[in-house]
Amino acid sequence: MLVDLSLRDLAEQTAARTPTPGGGSISACMAALGTALGAMAARFTQGRKGFEAHEPALAREIGRLDALRAQCLDLVDADAAAYDTVTAAYGLPKADDNQKASRQAAIQAALQGALQTPLAACRLAVDALVVLDDLSAHVNPNLASDVAVGAYALGAGFRGAWVNVLINLGGLKDDALRRRVLSEGDSLGARAHELAERIETRIVAPLRA
Repeated sequence: MLVDLSLRDLAEQTAARTPTPGGGSISACMAALGTALGAMAARFTQGRKGFEAHEPALAREIGRLDALRAQCLDLVDADAAAYDTVTAAYGLPKADDNQKASRQAAIQAALQGALQTPLAACRLAVDALVVLDDLSAHVNPNLASDVAVGAYALGAGFRGAWVNVLINLGGLKDDALRRRVLSEGDSLGARAHELAERIETRIVAPLRA
């Protein structure tokens, strides 16, 4: 499994002339690392003098970020598996009309399945940004940069995952599904941008003062 590789091996396997891991898996990995940084900042804030009132919120945020990280990591391998399904569908025989129809049906089903993985990564990235937005209001200021980097990683993970949604949408013939996914993507993207801007204002701007 990709998630069991060392960081060096994951980077080397990504750089190799193989289709997976690709952009979808790496986007999910970046989102997982974004949640991890937020959880680390929250854990280091726990138990610090002056932050006693924030302990219940910190505990909730750590629990949520740990759960989100696990879900993001699941998508690293899920995305690679989904890509393999699409590749297998395109490789089906097409010697006669029956085979062509079966192949086309398999391709459509595979594309619909494949876009769900990066779309799930987009949703998780936004969910994690919500938690980091909350965390940014009461994290130890000495750990503010870690929260900011976590937010940047989640933003990059979101954008990368969304590109992978779009590339799978390109081959779909179900216009109603396309419209639903694009509409959800627009909403998620606007929310991700709003949260990232708020975290930037709260954490990064003061560092420049």
